Amino acid sequence: MRAPPYRSRTILVLAFVCAACTARPRDAVTSAPPAAASGASAAVSVLHIATSSDYAPFSSVDAQGAHRGLDIEIAQRFAGDQGLPIDWVPIAWANLDAATVHGGFDVAMSGVTLRADRAIIGRYSRSMATTGAVAIVRAADASRFARLESLDQPGVRIAVNSGGHLERVTRERFPRATILPQSRNAAVPLTLRDGRADVAISDTAEAHMWLNADLVKLPPFTVDHKGYLLPIDRGPLATQLDTWLRAREADGWLNAARVRWLGPEASMDAATAAREAVAALVRLRLDIMPSVAAAKHAAGLPIEDRAQEARVLERVRAQVPNDPNRAAAAYAVLIEMAKREQRAAAPEDKPPTLETLRAALGRIDETLCAEIQALPQSSNADWRATLSRTLGASPLVDQLSQVLAK
Repeated sequence: MRAPPYRSRTILVLAFVCAACTARPRDAVTSAPPAAASGASAAVSVLHIATSSDYAPFSSVDAQGAHRGLDIEIAQRFAGDQGLPIDWVPIAWANLDAATVHGGFDVAMSGVTLRADRAIIGRYSRSMATTGAVAIVRAADASRFARLESLDQPGVRIAVNSGGHLERVTRERFPRATILPQSRNAAVPLTLRDGRADVAISDTAEAHMWLNADLVKLPPFTVDHKGYLLPIDRGPLATQLDTWLRAREADGWLNAARVRWLGPEASMDAATAAREAVAALVRLRLDIMPSVAAAKHAAGLPIEDRAQEARVLERVRAQVPNDPNRAAAAYAVLIEMAKREQRAAAPEDKPPTLETLRAALGRIDETLCAEIQALPQSSNADWRATLSRTLGASPLVDQLSQVLAK
């Protein structure tokens, strides 16, 4: 069995409330950008970029009202290279899913974590940074909370930003604690410092901005990949963005920006970034499999479907024309991984339809095949280390490492 740091639930909520994104003259959920309103997704004249503006060092607003952060710098460089003006779309994390479904933006660039439930309702770019969720406690409580297990106790109060990935993994990891969602991310460390919470949840990119002599950080309890989320119909834009991101990794610009905002520990050369992107997409694919198993069960279908497997292999061969045999060999392993996940899946109520899930997997596969097509050379040992960190060690991970290292 794969042992991921957490398992995302992939229940698709079809009845979204059309809530307005905060601080915006027009409703960014119900009023689609021009490209979506006209039905044209291949070209845009203005780049509508969603940002929470509350998640430094990825996205924040300074005292003068200027946008700052790693994702802001990347967005500005990308838009500038495409000759497009930016329309910043303020969005609360709790509204992100609804805005994705309704086309309230072209791309969300705000430290967004790659997650299976979002992949079902949208599409992701390649990942561009790796982080991990961390718990922060007061130094005076360091002996009381020496291990993560000590946080998962009745009466322990844990503050976390409301509505995003960190709230989800916090509730999964610490189900017996009292979770205190904070509507403003800046309130999370304040709640810890003033004694209203015993623990604050952040991630490895953000935590160093909160720490001082009075606060200490526990080891990460997830491995997360950051990327950019787009509505389903923004496929051409997603391809354009991925091609640009790979080029900026190759010329070193993206790594320089990453180090500038996230610190030297976030440094990755182009080959490392490519391995992380593949690992993130493989896990995204596998995290959808519990819902696939539930959908098959609801439809009275078996886990194994040889005809569908053959269709997938035929498709990926066509999508990786420079190395179809390696692509097919990699996907043969991924198919075995997928069936393993499906067989081990817990029952799931009201899963999305199999058609919806296969469409989501097809979007992930488009991005993953493009990564395989453009992979720089890496050793088997490097592949095994990268994949094992994200997926857990297993014979299938070893097989995938060997295929990708060829």
